[in-house]
Amino acid sequence: MDAVPADPLDPDVALVLGCYAAYARGDIAAAIAPLHPDVEWIEPEEFPNGGRRRGPAAVADYLRASHALWSELHSEPVPYRLGADIVIVHHAHGRLTDGTPQDLTVADVFTLRGGQVIRMRAYADPAEAVEAAREP
Repeated sequence: MDAVPADPLDPDVALVLGCYAAYARGDIAAAIAPLHPDVEWIEPEEFPNGGRRRGPAAVADYLRASHALWSELHSEPVPYRLGADIVIVHHAHGRLTDGTPQDLTVADVFTLRGGQVIRMRAYADPAEAVEAAREP
């Protein structure tokens, strides 16, 4: 990736990183707190429980189900600002509830307005996320 990591003191970046920290500790209420009431949340169909969701309650259901797959989770998000969007390259590793080790890197593109997340789209391939964020 040729993008430069974002300043973690950027208020939008700090807000998104706070969501990741809340998710990692299982605090789904805090993870969805900055979501707009009409947020659009899109996960790849190939992800467990993937698909499109609208609204914080639907996102919370997805995040709870996702977090429940892990018995041990280490979350390492790295933020990049590309124009108005924030791209998070997320390295997650640990153990699933069945004991299987898991180590993956994905990317999420966040669009914020007025201090709220209005859209998030996840990508299995971080390079696709960067390309999507660069498109006008």
